[in-house]
Amino acid sequence: MGGRWSIDGWKCKINWSRTYLPTDSGGLGIQNLEKFVRALRLRWLWHEWRSPVKAWVGSGTPCDDIDKLLFAAATSITVGDGTKVSFWDSGWLQGRRLKDVAPLVYAASKKKTSTLQQTSLSDKWMQDLDPPENTGWSIELIDQLIEVWSAVQNLHLIEHEEDKITWKLTSHGEYTMTSAYKAQLLGTTATNFNNLIWKPWAPHKCKTFAWLIIQNRVWTSDRLATRGWPNGSICPLCRHPQETAIHLLAECRYNRWIWGAIAEWTACEQLNPSLWHQASTVSECWEATTNTKDAPKKALRTLTLLVAWEIWNERNCRTFQQKELSMGSLLAKIKEEAKSWSLAGARDLGSCLSF
Repeated sequence: MGGRWSIDGWKCKINWSRTYLPTDSGGLGIQNLEKFVRALRLRWLWHEWRSPVKAWVGSGTPCDDIDKLLFAAATSITVGDGTKVSFWDSGWLQGRRLKDVAPLVYAASKKKTSTLQQTSLSDKWMQDLDPPENTGWSIELIDQLIEVWSAVQNLHLIEHEEDKITWKLTSHGEYTMTSAYKAQLLGTTATNFNNLIWKPWAPHKCKTFAWLIIQNRVWTSDRLATRGWPNGSICPLCRHPQETAIHLLAECRYNRWIWGAIAEWTACEQLNPSLWHQASTVSECWEATTNTKDAPKKALRTLTLLVAWEIWNERNCRTFQQKELSMGSLLAKIKEEAKSWSLAGARDLGSCLSF
């Protein structure tokens, strides 16, 4: 899964933007440190509101404007007396910051740190304006002035009532780092990888391999050939003229014989490749196999991980070590490995197989 470093030009073999995604969005669930640190920085803005007695309050925070935008989107402000609400930086106007609603007015303001209470008294915010000399009172600036004026006129401060803030991303209304981190991942496409790969019992190396091959990211001959790299061209298992990921898992005669024998072993006729529907991608093939009707899904998903892993290992042994196992020998190896997996923790697998 390739990417590219932006600084030194070296080719990076990992697509970090994909890898950082949660497992239910097709990633590996590796933490994105940039988003993690941003989520932590929001704690400063939260405590600035909720703990004004802290010694550092009033001296500024290490948060940039993106942090403040995220904070404004993740919080809901109930205006009381306006002593805590920032006139320009807080999202008090229907969840929006006034600096975003009227950027020209904000740029013309000489006092950008005033509270809502300070600026709304006697329309002091208007007295603080210093329009730029080069543009003057443009039509756009006047339109924004009217919008700000209208917002202030519709504002009603409640004396002696404290301003309140609520964190919208949790049920209890309090900030959490986890919710702030997840908020930055909203909009990612959901996948069924959790059910197919990550929830079934299997060694992690097998799951990582499944994650790669489902996305056609293993180095089969077709992908090597497209890059002009040395490759064996044919499938080392059945001597088919073109080795692809979908061929290895769905079309290869060697693999189909293995699955036919497993169908007989598990007494699940639906696993027989002769009953499979033709799939165009590994993902389609994998999902069809693991959702076979009348078969225990948890056990079948673990078994699919095991068979795919052993098929890949046999392919690699033939490619790099020139060693081969017969179909019967590989089937015996899979049965033995299934027994080991069931003893190690794959209880669903062990309960539906006879050893």
